[in-house]
Amino acid sequence: MNVRTVIATLLVAASVLVVPPQAQAGAADKGSMFVSGQLGLDYYLKGGSSEDAQPAGLGIYLVPRVLYFPVKSIAVGGEANLDMYSTSAYKTTSIAVGPRVAYYLKPDASHYPRGCCLTPWLGGNSSYWMPFVGVSILYLMDKTSSGSYSSTASGYRGRIGVGVAPLIGDHGTAFAELGFQTQNLKHSVATASSGHTSNQIYLEAGFGAFLFE
Repeated sequence: MNVRTVIATLLVAASVLVVPPQAQAGAADKGSMFVSGQLGLDYYLKGGSSEDAQPAGLGIYLVPRVLYFPVKSIAVGGEANLDMYSTSAYKTTSIAVGPRVAYYLKPDASHYPRGCCLTPWLGGNSSYWMPFVGVSILYLMDKTSSGSYSSTASGYRGRIGVGVAPLIGDHGTAFAELGFQTQNLKHSVATASSGHTSNQIYLEAGFGAFLFE
């Protein structure tokens, strides 16, 4: 076997190894990213003590999110929650920032559920549903005001949610997520401090884009 034959063999072998990953690269594949923005509503659940029981009402919040896929289907990154909750008695605004880990179900196309039922908005048979589950652990800062009185607090928020992100074309998605979150805040008023824990059910929806070459 001469040198030209060896080189040609090596080039063919390299093309076999390199071309398939390039052809398969796409949403939720290794090396891709996901950026999104969504609006949500959360409903406070009754707590175990009087200070944990929020008055009836809904909170509205904005959630920007950035994720990176180090391997197929598994994403790591971060998110922020910008919240506003109000009743006739008081108003609360807060911001939470922290890491997120998510798993996006992306099996082979041969048995992947297609988004045919919402054509042509989702792109017909070329579109796929993308079920996912995500967990976030966030540092939480909170400000509550009632008339001339105001207080600040800090703590943590944990979130776990499941949803679906149907692909629109190659990169876009309009998704929804339903989940549970719990948070703990420590309020400081003068020299007194008190802890406060609350639980919520949340529902959010928004738009996002998968970024890849």
